[in-house]
Amino acid sequence: MKPPSKILIIQLRRIGDVLLSTPVIRALKTHFPKSHIAFLVEKESSDLLTLNPYLSEVIILERERYRNPLYSLKKIWQVRKRGFDLVIDFLGNPRTAYISFLSGAGRRIGHDIPWRRFYYNLLIKDDGRPKYSAAHKLEALKILGIDASDPKPDFRISEESGLFSQRFFQQAGVDPGKLIVSLSPTSRRHFRRWHLERFARLADWLVSRFQATVILVWGQGERGVVEKVGGLMRQRPVISPETKDLFQLGAILQRCDLHIGNDNGTKHIAVAMGKPTITVYGPQDPVNWTYPEPARHKFLKKEADCPDCDGMKHKCRELSCLDGITVEDVQGVFLQLLRDLEKGEERRLVEKIERLAVDQR
Repeated sequence: MKPPSKILIIQLRRIGDVLLSTPVIRALKTHFPKSHIAFLVEKESSDLLTLNPYLSEVIILERERYRNPLYSLKKIWQVRKRGFDLVIDFLGNPRTAYISFLSGAGRRIGHDIPWRRFYYNLLIKDDGRPKYSAAHKLEALKILGIDASDPKPDFRISEESGLFSQRFFQQAGVDPGKLIVSLSPTSRRHFRRWHLERFARLADWLVSRFQATVILVWGQGERGVVEKVGGLMRQRPVISPETKDLFQLGAILQRCDLHIGNDNGTKHIAVAMGKPTITVYGPQDPVNWTYPEPARHKFLKKEADCPDCDGMKHKCRELSCLDGITVEDVQGVFLQLLRDLEKGEERRLVEKIERLAVDQR
């Protein structure tokens, strides 16, 4: 098979979807080092790719302009005139299928989805087994003879963002000698939001039991959520400042020791920053979205007897799967994480926590 000279990867939507596509970029560049690799992404997630060392180009779509047919035609022409000879579409919705087909690429890889499969000439076959999303995307490269297995996401932050987080920690009086936990109680999807009162109780426990500094992190339009959690707490948290981009959020997470929160984009950035994580899940499958390193990345999910859960989750208001996860459940997983970290290579973090822990027997 002739090596492609120009490759286009397509992955729209949210932070997690894009970030978990970055191992594919790395694998393609390793296998085809002379190839020009571009990535088609929506504007809100484009920061994740700007400093990626394996990418040659980032092509940005603006979601708010989708209904403008002239804009869509302009973007399709922008893609077509690049002369890509390989397109890999990881989303496979009607929009990305059209772009793939009209790109003019001789090889077009996409999911085997009814009514869309004819837009591609190389089909990704899903074996039905649950697996980490990044690993699933890497498997698609076997069509090209690439056997890649490292699913760690890539995200590089700017020097300016590092200075931003340094100033914030200094101004907030965060002691680097203490345990620093980032807490993310937000999500755009209601079925991924654990109860704010429980986040507040968990944060109080971290402060009283481990003398932790809890940093409540948030994104655009979410400050009211973290302020509510702070108002429900007995202890005083630190609320992160407004971040103008994902670089600044990544820089804040990089200075923390570990991350706890809902299944959201912030969790995936924490993973990319190399931080241990604990994630509270609602109806979604934890295997798909939890980095496959159980000693460092834990999750909680309570099964609920809900027919057609995946089809109904957007309309569900009861969310018994989230209701069933207690503060004590998360505390237990946190203590198990400490035990597992002690067996691994993070003895320094465990020693810090043990030194600060208050005996509550």
